[in-house]
Amino acid sequence: MFGNRPFPFPITRSLIGGICLATAITGITVTANAHDPSKERPIAEKQSAAKTAPAKPKASKPAQQKPNVAKPSAATFTIPSLENKPANAQTAADEKLRNDVDALWKKFPGRAGIAIYTPFSDDIIGRRQTERFPQQSVSKLWVALAILEQEAAGKLSLDKQVRVSRDDVVVFSQPIKRYLSGKDYFEMPVSELLAHAINASDNLANSVLLRVAGGPQAINQMLDRRKVQSIRFGPGEVLLQSAIAGLNWQAEYRNGNAFKEQRSRISLEKRRAALDSYLASPLDGAAPGTIVLALKRFGERGPNDPGAKLLKLMAGTYTGKSRLRSGLAPGWSLAHKTGTGQVLGSISTAVNDVGVMKAPDGCRYQVAVMIAETRAGKDVTNGLMQNVARAVVRHHRQIHPKAEMTS
Repeated sequence: MFGNRPFPFPITRSLIGGICLATAITGITVTANAHDPSKERPIAEKQSAAKTAPAKPKASKPAQQKPNVAKPSAATFTIPSLENKPANAQTAADEKLRNDVDALWKKFPGRAGIAIYTPFSDDIIGRRQTERFPQQSVSKLWVALAILEQEAAGKLSLDKQVRVSRDDVVVFSQPIKRYLSGKDYFEMPVSELLAHAINASDNLANSVLLRVAGGPQAINQMLDRRKVQSIRFGPGEVLLQSAIAGLNWQAEYRNGNAFKEQRSRISLEKRRAALDSYLASPLDGAAPGTIVLALKRFGERGPNDPGAKLLKLMAGTYTGKSRLRSGLAPGWSLAHKTGTGQVLGSISTAVNDVGVMKAPDGCRYQVAVMIAETRAGKDVTNGLMQNVARAVVRHHRQIHPKAEMTS
């Protein structure tokens, strides 16, 4: 950790307008420390948060009759607040969102983590937001970020043509594998591989990018440089999926349906034991709260920053149409990344969607819904995500009712 921030990107004044385009006359002060209302953080972290909590503003003098706005310090900045809204409107809206999330979380038949970063209060609302959940394809974000960092440093051009061969083939969804039909290899620029990996969640494209980036060690080193302790990057697609299935990876599993056929020969008992081990301590685990904080920091950077470029890329994602996206109201947009794990019998694992919901007025909510394990069907799992998105929309309408009129 860096202080008590799980993902310490600096906050700058120049990006205030990008957070919310409301034409307000009062302000609220936001600190870089995220509040965890579920009280699930370690005691030491709670004590650290208490030490860095912003001081309450002094009461204004009755004779002045002016709104009392806390002066920004080096650790704070001021963003537009609500026009002609009482100070407790924000608190009431946050409490309503917190209650909505609690109700959805308690009702869901499975182990889920939810984290929502609200733009008006610098508050992370959710449940189990500090617990590590399996990411699966959500981890493609960190491969893309490492690639974009190398591009920003002048070490890699996005126009670089990269060879993709049969030795790169992995498992499960890999649409660009069709380009190998009748060929031993083909070439594709890094920029297109990024688009396939993020927008289509293509495992082959991501595996090639991982090789270009320097392998799993390079991704974890990048996360370490950013002082991230709540996100792990696993050993790579084939080793991760083999371990989850109770298999030792063999090169011949790249051919046709060989991996699935070999997996079907594993006893149910062995597969369940391997799956339980993975879910208990996922090799690719990440905390929902850390992910939303990372996404927020990305949105506070200039357009040429790797994180900002990643958010722009995420806006083109078309997987998971029945997840968060289905809960959006007219005029809202979503930049996101989905993830889906293996299924064993009636058990679905790692059903995830994380991203940035943008209101018509420009206000942004970073949202992560991560389901580690459930026996519920797609309608129920997707419904949880849709309802979380709807709760965010209701929150914004309550705290800023003119939002729908500004699109």
